[in-house]
Amino acid sequence: MDFSKLNELEVEELIVEANFDNNITLLKVIFLEKKIADINKITDFDKWNYLHRVLCYFTPSLDLIKFYIDNGVNINAQDVYGMTPLHYALRSKNVEAAIALLEAGADPNLPNRDGLIPLSMIGYIPDRLDVLELMLQKGANVHYLVNDDETILESYKPTDREPELKPIYDLMKKYS
Repeated sequence: MDFSKLNELEVEELIVEANFDNNITLLKVIFLEKKIADINKITDFDKWNYLHRVLCYFTPSLDLIKFYIDNGVNINAQDVYGMTPLHYALRSKNVEAAIALLEAGADPNLPNRDGLIPLSMIGYIPDRLDVLELMLQKGANVHYLVNDDETILESYKPTDREPELKPIYDLMKKYS
């Protein structure tokens, strides 16, 4: 393929296809060898980097997530909504991506514009206590206020109607 004849839109379409197809070889050519696109590009409107983009639109492979992490894409970048790649990984229930981001240093305490931190989103994957424990080990704040007078820890206190919250609450309690 003659990359020199591609315009910016065509390069962007190629990146989207490579992301969707998990074609890391092509991404390496585009970003690292030919350098026809900036791996740290931020979109104008949403302020998304490539981690935001792949986590918003589909369930990317762990290899794809690691490719972007290993090549310096900002794991704590906040978009126009204040959302980080970790917020999007949790929202989309992409456990592998969440773990990779946390292991790379993603901050579980960065609030979005609504004040929601990634730790608050553990309810999307309540059966994955390993992700919760990793967030807690990485300094997730169980005392962060989610409402005027309620912490994340208190918000996960089990009730008779929500007994499934008990394991989450018990683990958070250990870090309180």
